[in-house]
Amino acid sequence: MPEKLPRVLVLSATDPTKALGAVALNFYNALKAHGYEVDFLTKHRVEGHPEFKYILDLTRWPNYIRYKLHKHQERLSTHKGTDIEQQGNHAFDYGREDDPPIPVEKVLKQIDKQYDAVFVVFWYQMLSYKTIEAIYNKLHCQIHIRCADNQPIAGGCHFIGGCPRLSEGCGQCPGLVHGGEDDFTRFNIAYRKRVLANVHPIIYGNTHMQMIYRQATLLKDYNRLETVYPLVDNEHFHPVDKQEARQQLGLPTGNKFILFFGSTVLTEERKGMKYLLQALDIFYDKLTEDQRKDVLLVIAGYHVDALREHIRFDMKDVGFVPFDQLPLYYAMANAYLSPSIDDAGPSMVNQSLSCGTPVVAFNIGTALDMILHENTGYCAQLRDAADFAQGINNIYQRTQEEYQAMCEECRHVAIKKTSEEAFVREFQRIYEKYK
Repeated sequence: MPEKLPRVLVLSATDPTKALGAVALNFYNALKAHGYEVDFLTKHRVEGHPEFKYILDLTRWPNYIRYKLHKHQERLSTHKGTDIEQQGNHAFDYGREDDPPIPVEKVLKQIDKQYDAVFVVFWYQMLSYKTIEAIYNKLHCQIHIRCADNQPIAGGCHFIGGCPRLSEGCGQCPGLVHGGEDDFTRFNIAYRKRVLANVHPIIYGNTHMQMIYRQATLLKDYNRLETVYPLVDNEHFHPVDKQEARQQLGLPTGNKFILFFGSTVLTEERKGMKYLLQALDIFYDKLTEDQRKDVLLVIAGYHVDALREHIRFDMKDVGFVPFDQLPLYYAMANAYLSPSIDDAGPSMVNQSLSCGTPVVAFNIGTALDMILHENTGYCAQLRDAADFAQGINNIYQRTQEEYQAMCEECRHVAIKKTSEEAFVREFQRIYEKYK
């Protein structure tokens, strides 16, 4: 490490103490623990963290009323709170790049000191490229953008789903009901190109995301792309004895083969439940009647009822799992199933591996870095339910010794690639590279 570490501002729209927002807190804590002077700026005041900078204080009554009215309008709207009529799974949280969700001036007002680097994690309903450029023009420092999905590299949508318009500079967006040749996605690509030329941000992504970047008009010739693995709190997500975890959760102990899977919204098309159900049927047909009785599916998330009638194995619906209990659920399972077909992660793959539980996933997202060519699970061909079933059977058929070795390798790979030390080392390398 150099004698003088850079001063860093972590910028993230989501509450860092809740759900996926905790990813941003992991980055903040990692830098802080390794001696960096680091601040955190988010959208709303965070209870219990007076050290965090924020734009809006919801404990103040006028702000709270405005926020609740906005959320109410968002629930009533079919287009997620914007003035855009959307369709499909692309998902936008704002339209034109020059009209960010939070006025630029409000963000800049909270940046009251000089930084050497700004690390952007989540910008949903807070930032746009206009904001990024304004921050750069104020600080003239490195901007690091950690992409949680494809929003920063497309015309504004979060999930591209193999969209052919990505390589055409967008326009005629299939995610918009009224998307013409020169819709706002085409405007956004041109706007973002100009900002990239001015700001030169460093854009992080895993191997799968880098492949998508190079297909996109916006980034195909861009020279500041870095492959960086995700950061997981390896102390929170850690191995627990399977029988002990099952006992704590009130689940069957013994030799039961338990498969765990879940998503906030299980019926969301990009999460691939259609393929998972097919794969489970194929796996079911491979087993004898006695073997089937030893298999249990544990499902977390909402809308489980939509899946129940299609599943022939015994199953247990655990609903929404609190963040503090997730490690137990990963640890109690013989395998975590991740059937996502359009995803930068998902983060649950990395969390499961950190808990020492193998994962079966399609060959997209973080699976390319964490599972493919590693003894940590099985990477099935995309949308191939039979291959996914083969992945489940691959783990089921392992001897106790083989399975134990796989679990140990899961933890080893997680520590090697997703620990605090691994992230900080990569962050400092990248900072020095572009200094």
